[in-house]
Amino acid sequence: MNKFSKVCLLLAVACSLLAPTAYTAIIKGKATVNAEAVAGVEVMAYPAKLLTFNPPAPHISAATATDGLFALELPEGQYYLLARGKELSAYYGRNPITVPEKGLDNVNLLLTSDNLAGPQEEAAIETGIVGRVSLDGQPVENAIVTVYTDLSSQLKGMGLGMAAPTDRQGYFELPLSSGTYYLVVRVRQSGQMVGPLKAGDLFGYLPYNPLVLTAERLARVHIPLIEVPVKIERHAASLFGNTLVTGRVLDTQGAPVAGIKVLLYEDPMMLNRPLFVSRETSDNGSYQLSFPKGGRYYIAARSELGGTPAPGELYGRYQGSADHSIEIITGKVLESIEIVVDEVY
Repeated sequence: MNKFSKVCLLLAVACSLLAPTAYTAIIKGKATVNAEAVAGVEVMAYPAKLLTFNPPAPHISAATATDGLFALELPEGQYYLLARGKELSAYYGRNPITVPEKGLDNVNLLLTSDNLAGPQEEAAIETGIVGRVSLDGQPVENAIVTVYTDLSSQLKGMGLGMAAPTDRQGYFELPLSSGTYYLVVRVRQSGQMVGPLKAGDLFGYLPYNPLVLTAERLARVHIPLIEVPVKIERHAASLFGNTLVTGRVLDTQGAPVAGIKVLLYEDPMMLNRPLFVSRETSDNGSYQLSFPKGGRYYIAARSELGGTPAPGELYGRYQGSADHSIEIITGKVLESIEIVVDEVY
């Protein structure tokens, strides 16, 4: 081996020692219906980089036993978790999740029936989707059904569009042309149209998403809902990754402001949909925002979500740097990031 080859070998070894090592971790949890364990359920994981659930899942657990417990080993990354059993299915409401190196425990997949009959009454539309939304067999009024064409938005935000809120019978109509669609239902007790779901809110996912519509077809669907449990809210602070920003939101007088959401962006203008949104600040103005990877991000806080800040809204950008940015290393915690909000005029 000549001197040049030895130098190249030494450099390669040094780089391999410095490079972060990929890991695998285990996701553990339970498949349940009405708090009862369910056997025969397979849990599937799709990498978040995929834009469709049509291909077979690259990661599938063994079928659950009578205790409903599952374990699934996954490489480092972000994943959507879904589950299927006999006439039952589940979509984890906090998808996509980030797999931390230590793994995740107590992931509860709440299964619902996937063979409920769609509405049969005469529709006002000729092509598209008509459907019913229910919770424990009872129709749900004022549910918002959102349509997405693929997974590029991670089934969050406004999507392609929304149906009018469901009526007293849980009925909705969506005039759509032929294509492939994902349907997601949300009912926020606050009445807001956007933002993270809280304990007590309702969430639903069409069991056989994506739905493929052909020309001249009227699809009739039924979407069952689940109630967001308190446990999900407790885990939300770290569910999206082990890279954390914590701090407080204050008013111009230095007093803490409750009920404010902190938003993380990758673009300095902060005009596009945020990458991640915190839960509302507590009474002392504190917040915690988790995400998968470190880097340079831009951070703001506001009392409402969607569109540009409107008059009367509380809004502010991080002032600790000239461009409102923060820098953070993957897996680290950036503490005491304070954001001052003021009323928009």
